[in-house]
Amino acid sequence: MEKPGGAAHQPPVNPTSSVRTPNPSKTLGPVAPPQDTKYDVSFPDLYEASVLDLQAGLDAGHFSSVDLIEAYFARIDEVNLKGPALRAVIETNPSALSQAEALDEERRQNGKRSLLHGIPILLKDNIATVASEGMNTTAGSFSLLGSVVPGDAGVVKLLREAGAIMLGKANLSEFANYRGVASGWSGRGGQCTNAYFPNANPCGSSSGSGVAASIGLAAVTLGTETNGSITCPTSRNNVVGIKPTVGLTSRAGVIPITSHQDSVGPIARSVTDAAIVLSAIAGPDPNDNFTLAQPHTIPDFTKALNVNSLMGKRIGVPRRVFLDESRVDPFVNIVFEQALAVIRSLGATVIDPADLPSADEIAASNNQTVVMNVDFKVQLNAWFQSLPKNPSGVRSLADLIKFNDDNPTLEKPAGFESQSRLIGSEETNGFDSSFFDSLAANKDLGATRGIDAALKAHNLDALVLPAAKLSATPSAIAGYPIITGEPSASCKDARRARRLFGPHLEAHWIDILWNAFSEFDLIGFGAYRIMADREDDTSFPDLYEASVLDLQAGLDAGHFSSVNLIRAYFARIDEVNLKGPALRAVIETNPSALSQAEALDKERKQNGKRGLLHGIPVLLKDNIATVVSEEMDTTAGSFSLLGSVVPDDSGVVKRLRKAGAIILGKANLSEFAHFRGNVASGWSGRGGQCTSAYFPSADPCGSSSGSGVAASIGLAAVTLGTETDGSITCPASHNNVVGIKPTVGLTSRAGVISITSHQDSVGPMTRSVTDTAIVLSVIAGPDPNDNLTLTQPHTVPDFTKALDINSLRGKRIGVPRRAFLGDSPTNSFVNIAFEQALATIRSLGATVVDPANLPSADEMIVSNNEMVVMNVDFKVELNNWFQSLLENPSGVRSLADLIKFNDDNPTLEKPTEFEDQSLLIESEGTNGPDSSYFDSLAVNKDLGATRGIDAALKEHNLDALVLPAVGSAATPSAIAGYPIITVPLGFYPDNTTIGRAGPETVWPVPGGPVGLSFFGTAFSEFDLIGFGYAYEQKTKARLERRAFADAIPKTQLKDIVAGRAS
Repeated sequence: MEKPGGAAHQPPVNPTSSVRTPNPSKTLGPVAPPQDTKYDVSFPDLYEASVLDLQAGLDAGHFSSVDLIEAYFARIDEVNLKGPALRAVIETNPSALSQAEALDEERRQNGKRSLLHGIPILLKDNIATVASEGMNTTAGSFSLLGSVVPGDAGVVKLLREAGAIMLGKANLSEFANYRGVASGWSGRGGQCTNAYFPNANPCGSSSGSGVAASIGLAAVTLGTETNGSITCPTSRNNVVGIKPTVGLTSRAGVIPITSHQDSVGPIARSVTDAAIVLSAIAGPDPNDNFTLAQPHTIPDFTKALNVNSLMGKRIGVPRRVFLDESRVDPFVNIVFEQALAVIRSLGATVIDPADLPSADEIAASNNQTVVMNVDFKVQLNAWFQSLPKNPSGVRSLADLIKFNDDNPTLEKPAGFESQSRLIGSEETNGFDSSFFDSLAANKDLGATRGIDAALKAHNLDALVLPAAKLSATPSAIAGYPIITGEPSASCKDARRARRLFGPHLEAHWIDILWNAFSEFDLIGFGAYRIMADREDDTSFPDLYEASVLDLQAGLDAGHFSSVNLIRAYFARIDEVNLKGPALRAVIETNPSALSQAEALDKERKQNGKRGLLHGIPVLLKDNIATVVSEEMDTTAGSFSLLGSVVPDDSGVVKRLRKAGAIILGKANLSEFAHFRGNVASGWSGRGGQCTSAYFPSADPCGSSSGSGVAASIGLAAVTLGTETDGSITCPASHNNVVGIKPTVGLTSRAGVISITSHQDSVGPMTRSVTDTAIVLSVIAGPDPNDNLTLTQPHTVPDFTKALDINSLRGKRIGVPRRAFLGDSPTNSFVNIAFEQALATIRSLGATVVDPANLPSADEMIVSNNEMVVMNVDFKVELNNWFQSLLENPSGVRSLADLIKFNDDNPTLEKPTEFEDQSLLIESEGTNGPDSSYFDSLAVNKDLGATRGIDAALKEHNLDALVLPAVGSAATPSAIAGYPIITVPLGFYPDNTTIGRAGPETVWPVPGGPVGLSFFGTAFSEFDLIGFGYAYEQKTKARLERRAFADAIPKTQLKDIVAGRAS
C-alpha cells in the first residue's frame, strides 16, 4: 500500500514530379518521427530497418504487412522515376497488397511462419515469378515483356513458403550484363544510378537490387552473380551481399548466363538480414541438379552471427595481382589496411601476403569468357523455348539480336547500341574441346591452384580483399562463395554517415572468400562489423532502455543468448545495488537463473520460442512466491520470513514460467507492502533503504520500490509489482517507468503476501507501454486458487493489440480536478506539466472534458473506510499466509508473532528511525469481519465506483479519466478495484527545493520524475493501454532525462559476449 505523495496500392509513376531528396521520406508512422527516435521500435526508419526491426513491429501490432507494402510503394514512387530518377525498380507487384492482407490474417490466427513472414522482398528481374501474379520476368529486355514463365523460380518458391511477399522486380544490367552496355542499364528499366552521388555508377548486374537495398526501397533484395554481379553493386551501394557456392541456391527459373558460375544470393543492409534470407533460399531443388550435390543438412546461417567468429582464425591477403596499384584506388588500399587492423583486433591472425599461386594466370586468362559464351547461347535458347508464351516472338539468341536491331528505340538508344557479347555468344557452336578445356582450366585456376592452394599453403580459414577489380574472379570461376561487407572500424558508421549524396565518396567494401559451402563461416567473419561501437547497433541493445522486442530480436538472431542476458543483468545489479550509489533495489538474485536460461536457450534452438517472454529475465517484488527449490526466499522484506518454505509458485509466476520467462530475482519493497507503520517508503528489514536512481537518496516511493528502480535503469528486462493503493502507480511515477495496476481479479493473487484481497492486484512495471502490454497479456487470466479471477471476462485480450497511436482519436477524457489537484507550491510544477499533457491529449484527437469531477471526491478524501477494510483483511490474510507455510525457521505463525519478532530483533527489524509498526498493531487489534467491516466495504464500492469513477464516466460520457500520479490520484481506482496505468509525464526542474521524505530519503528533488495516470472502469485495461501508448509515443517523455551518472550501470551485453565482464 502506498498513498502517492505520502511519506498503397501500386503507386502511379509520374516522371514530371518535382525533384526531391534521394532519401525517401515515407515512414511507417502517420507523421515524420521526432529526431530522437533511438529507442522507438514502433516505427523503424525504413532507410535502415532490419528484418528483425520489422518483425518486432509486426509481432507487436504496431503496423501490418499491408502498411509495409504501402510504405515501400510510396518510397519507390518518390525516387525511382521522380526526383533523382534512380531507376532501381522496373515494376511493382500488383498482387502484393492482397498477399500482405492474407499474411497479416494468417499471422493473427496462427502466428508467423518464419522471420520472413510478411516481409517485402525485391527480386532482380531475371528471377521468375508466375504470370498470374501480374509481373514480368524479362532480364530488363523488351524481348521478354509479356512472356509467360512455366512457374516460380526455385528461390521464389522457398520465399513464398517462408511467408515473404514479392514486392516487385529490380532493374539490372540487361541480361545480367551479358550484352555489352553500361552497368545498370536495361532497355526496360533505363539507366539505374547509385544513390550516393548523382548519376554514379551502381555497378552490376544486380544494380537495382543494390540501390534499392541501400535506401530502403524494400526490406531486402535478391541478386544473381556470375562474376561480381552481387559483389560489385554491394560494394558500390553500401550494403551487404552474399554470392553463395554454386549449387547452394537454386537457379531453376532464373534467366541464366552459365550454370557453372551463376548463383542467387541476398543483398541487404546487414549481415544479419543476409543470413536470414540465405537460410530461407538455400537448399536442394530437383529442377537444378547442381543443388543436389550440396551438403545433406543446410545450417541456419543466423547461428553464425557470433561476434567472436574471427577469434583465433587465420585470414590471408592474396595481394599479388588483386591489390596492384593499376587495379585498386589508393584510397581503397588505405581503407583496406584499416580493415585488416580491425580483423587483427578481433583476435584473428592476418597472413599478409597469402597469394594465390594462379593469380597471374587468372588475370590473363580468357577461359571464363569461353565457357560463358557457349553456356549463354545454349541456356538462353533453352529459356526462350521453355516459355509457354512470348508476345515478341523471340525464341532464340539469334532472334534476340534481330529483335534489338529491329527495335532500336527500345533496345538500342544512343550510347547503348552495343550487343557485342550477344553476337560473340551466338557465334559459338556448342560444347567442344575448347569449352571443356576452359572449364577445367577455370577449376584449376580458381580452386585447385587458386583459393584452395592458398588456404592450404598458409593454413588459412579465409581470404580477404577489397571489393575492387578482379577480387570476385577467383570465387567466380571456382564456384565458391564470397561475402561483401563493411570495410573497417573507421567506416563503422558508414551506412549511417554516408546517407545518399554526401559525403561525395564512392563506397568501397571488402570481400571475404573461402572454399565450397563455407558460407556459415564467411557470414560469421562478415559479422565482425557488429562489434563496431555505435549507438544504434541493434545487435546489442542498450540495457538501460532495451525493450522485450529488442531483446527477442537479438535472441532470435543469435547475437546473444539468455545466458548472456542473465549474466549482464547480474553484473549490472552488482554495480549499483550495494556498491556505488547503493540503490538497494534488489534483495536477492536467483541462483537457478543461469541453468534455466541455458535450458531455454537450448529449447529456442530446437523448437523456437514459446512467446515474447521466452528467455526474458523478470524481477519479482519480494511478496510474490517462488518455489523453495529455486533457492530464493519470499519474505515481503521481513526477516520473520527468511528461509520460510512456500507451498508453490504464485499464480503469476506459473504463467511467467509457462511463457518461458526466467525469474531473475526478488526486488526490495516497503516492508509488508508498506503495511507496517510510519516507516519510510522503500525500506525493509532485509533490503534496507531503496532509493531512486534519479537523484542521490531520492524517495523511490512504494511499496513496489525496488521493482520501479530496477526497471528504470535496466537491472532487469521487466519487473512485477503489486498494488493495494498506489504501490505500482507511485513508484512508476517516481522512477520514470510505466506501470499498470490491473482490475482486481484480472491477475491472480494466489501465492502473493497480501494486504487485502479486495484491493490487491499484481501488475507489470516496465520502461514502455509495449512491454507492459506484453507482460500483462501473459500474467492475466483465471486461476482456480483465486476466486476473484473467475469473475473476469471469458476471454482475456492480447493487450499488445491495443498499441495503436490513434487510440485517443475521438475519445472523451475527463479531468476529476476536485480534491485531487491541489495548488500547493510543491504541486505547481506538476500542474504546469499536467496542463501540457492535456494539450497533448487534445492534439491526439481526444476531447478533454475539464472538469469531470467525481461526485464522491470530497467524501473519499476524508474517508477512513479503506483503512477499516485493510486492517481486518491484513490480519486474516497474513495469518493464513503464515499458516500455509510448510516451514518457517523464525517460528512466526501469526501477526501477533510477527509483532513480537520485530520487538525481539530490533537490530534486524527496528533500527533507529525505522521502529514503527503501528499498522501491524492496529490490525492485530481487529476481531475479524463485523458489521463495521462490511459497511466499509460497501462504502468503498460506493465512493470509488458507483458515485466515483463510474458516475463521472456516465455523467460526461467519458472513455477514461486522467490525473497526474501524485497525491491521492490512485485512491478511486484502489477502493473501486479498477485499473490504472501510469506513464512518464516529466521531471521536476533543476531549481526544485529539496524536501525531506524519510530518515534517509528526500523528495521532491531536482530532476525527479513525475507520472501521468489514465484510469477507468472495471476491465478497461485494453483501452487504458491504448491511451497510455498514444501519449507515450507522442511525448517520449521517458527519454528526456536519464538517471544520475553513478546510478547507471556500465555493463552491456557486448561486454558479456566479448568476455569483458562475468
